[in-house]
Amino acid sequence: MDDLTGGEPGPEMSGLGVAAVARRLGVAPSTLRTWDHHYGVGPTGSGSERQHRYTPADVARLKTMQQMISAGAPPAEAAEAVLRTPHGQEQEPQSHDAAAHRALDISATEHAASLASRIRNLADAAMELDELVMTGILESALRQEGVTATWEQVIAPVLVDLGSRHSTTGEYIEVEHLLSAVVSRCLLAVTSPQAQFSAGRLRSPVVLACAPDEEHTLPLLVLAAALAETGAARLMLGARVPSAALAAAVKRSGARAAFVWSQTSETGDPSWLTDLAATNPALQVVVGGPGWDREGLPPGVPFTASVSMALGTLLAAASY
Repeated sequence: MDDLTGGEPGPEMSGLGVAAVARRLGVAPSTLRTWDHHYGVGPTGSGSERQHRYTPADVARLKTMQQMISAGAPPAEAAEAVLRTPHGQEQEPQSHDAAAHRALDISATEHAASLASRIRNLADAAMELDELVMTGILESALRQEGVTATWEQVIAPVLVDLGSRHSTTGEYIEVEHLLSAVVSRCLLAVTSPQAQFSAGRLRSPVVLACAPDEEHTLPLLVLAAALAETGAARLMLGARVPSAALAAAVKRSGARAAFVWSQTSETGDPSWLTDLAATNPALQVVVGGPGWDREGLPPGVPFTASVSMALGTLLAAASY
């Protein structure tokens, strides 16, 4: 069972290996190794023959880090936060610390109010088909919050609300299309195409593609912009990418990580991913989107439920 505090005694007593922890968190094992090697958030237990084991406290710490990243925190900041407050240890009360925590609480409250205002203003501008106002709101959010946080905390809530309105009324398709177009233009302007290669922070690009016959590309644009923001190279193949074309792009570019999006169940058959992984043993395939048959995903192909999770997994797999 997933609850580390309940159930009968099991492997938790002696610790869990990286593969078991990765399954519990829904990430690739390479992501955990990166968090350990780059940020120091790793196993504190030990076993024979150098086989490190994760204790329940280690897993709880990783879950906290994963939640912070999913909320938009950069991995380095999330790691620093969880390491600064070890599980099972209480900080000694200090007046200065108490004041600092109160200041952080006020800052968090103000930030939440700012996000709520952005969401409300963006939704209103979208309903009024005010392209200029939408552009201004998004450009400001991208500058201040970054790509991942802007998508997950501002844009996605508005799109979800529009989807609900459409389901209820059958209307507002034009609103969703215009907002998506404005979002796409703003994302393309985040980083120039040349910047992704000048940084040289990856030995090979991350390949981004829609599943065969899938036409929804906006999530790929978000991920491409988020990668560019880190200085990582990427190849954006776009919509309706045949499996053979994706395999050829991976081979020609030397990519070690690829992300594939499926929006609808008609495009979510994962059976072809087995051949892609088999013909490219060094490739880490990562998928996202509500269309995938998650039960049918090949072993070693993680499903990512957010941009921040996909970003961390892809950068780890590409030796970032």
